Amino acid sequence: MIHIKDIFQDILRRLPEVKGLILLDIDGIPLEIAGQFDMKPEDLGALLAACYNSYAQVGLELGQSLDMIIVELGDLKLCQSGMPRGLLTIIAAKESYLGLIRLEAKRAMEKIARIMLDTEERRKSLMEEHKLRIPDERDLRQKMTHRPRPLQDRDIEEILAKLRRGLT
Repeated sequence: MIHIKDIFQDILRRLPEVKGLILLDIDGIPLEIAGQFDMKPEDLGALLAACYNSYAQVGLELGQSLDMIIVELGDLKLCQSGMPRGLLTIIAAKESYLGLIRLEAKRAMEKIARIMLDTEERRKSLMEEHKLRIPDERDLRQKMTHRPRPLQDRDIEEILAKLRRGLT
């Protein structure tokens, strides 16, 4: 059986411009990492999950769902792809070909989805053994599509008043 680590190593071997890959679960916890990172894995996972969720929220506000986000940061490109229960991020050099990175992300997600499907029964038994609840997909979708009420002028005035009181 192929492992996620094997998929990541294959991408790193075939595309030298890819500097690293990280697969996060839905909570931002790293499941698999390949490449060298200066940050601790849990900090990197939290940061990448927050970035993706921020862009996804902007997409929802604009009435668009974002399946893949490409961001240029300095001399790097980040390609973040949402999965049903996780997030795949590919970090590549800025001069890398975006089409190749997107293609690799798509292929990797398909392989990872198959692996995750194959291990679904084992995950369920582990969750039952440790008394963890499997989130209902409808709950997750509802949370992701929940649109908060837009701020009104009176809300902003109330926030500013609280800030002024707190600063004096």
